[in-house]
Amino acid sequence: MQTPKIINIFFPCIALFGILQACNTTTKEQKYLPDVQKIEANIDIIRFDQMFFSIDTSRLEADLISLKKQHPSFTNGYLKTVLGVGNSLQEPYIVKGYLSFADAKYTYDTVQKVFDNMAQIEKELQDLARHYSYYFPDSTPITKAYAYLSEYHGDRMAQPEDGFVGLPLDMSLGNGYPAYNLLKIPLYDQRTCNKAHIVAKAANAVAQSITARHCQKGGNHLIDQMLYNGKYMYLTDILIPSVADSLKFGYTSYQMEYCRRGELSLYKHLLKNELFYSGDSKLILKYVNKGPFKPEFDLPGNSGTWLGYRMVMAFVKFHKNRLKQSGQYNVREIDQMIIALVMQEKEPQKFLQVYKAAS
Repeated sequence: MQTPKIINIFFPCIALFGILQACNTTTKEQKYLPDVQKIEANIDIIRFDQMFFSIDTSRLEADLISLKKQHPSFTNGYLKTVLGVGNSLQEPYIVKGYLSFADAKYTYDTVQKVFDNMAQIEKELQDLARHYSYYFPDSTPITKAYAYLSEYHGDRMAQPEDGFVGLPLDMSLGNGYPAYNLLKIPLYDQRTCNKAHIVAKAANAVAQSITARHCQKGGNHLIDQMLYNGKYMYLTDILIPSVADSLKFGYTSYQMEYCRRGELSLYKHLLKNELFYSGDSKLILKYVNKGPFKPEFDLPGNSGTWLGYRMVMAFVKFHKNRLKQSGQYNVREIDQMIIALVMQEKEPQKFLQVYKAAS
């Protein structure tokens, strides 16, 4: 059960400011919405947080056994990853200590107030599950969403191969929540720690899991990381096509528009300065990790991932048209074949050539 750490990285690329001022606005493309109405999807939100904090410490062993029987995969993963239980001897002491910890109780009580109603989130998750089954009909359907307290280990988690996503509710309590400040979570990350982003993060976790299992980087250059990230953002996009891009990328609407306007200029900047095949890890991090946004100096942090996503989308459009013209496949078959093409292609030039021709 993975709970990626929130990354704090700056994106000081002052040189792009002058370029960006002269760039042209890119046209917003209408999102592709496949017909998923006939796809059956039934996802249940399981309030694991409530089940866990309902454990009676006077009969702790019996309650834990019951919880493990009901939800074996998630419970065992939670105990190991979140609470740090290393073996069965440690388990009762760690669990009892955690349930008696005042800060844990405070977080739990806060979560119950903020998430007293999850009807809208459940509706959005149904759409995610439906699109997942549309694109991956041979995979285990996503039928469960575990709401839990991650103890601030991370803001997204999913195990689609086991049919569930995780909803770390303590990472969705709103900008300025005291624990976030205490943990020194940067403001650009805190801004996404809310209800509005929770389903987008779940979809992103699913996408990252799929990409990790089916995609190999062609190398250790900037372009390789851009395309790898672009691939899982492409999957995120098709899993929740009706959700705003700003939520998927963790930007404000203004930052998202800034990325759209600066897309071509960023591409030209990287090309002119021969940065696509740079192996400099510090430079790579500037472009493909999250960071603060200073419009007077640069593009938003992670804008390299945005550009990688746009390259993947150009690749998708090109090959989708080619497959349509062949007349050999129906719409759903083409959609599934495109995903396979994107995941399997590891040669950056294949993406760069298509993107350049479309620019």
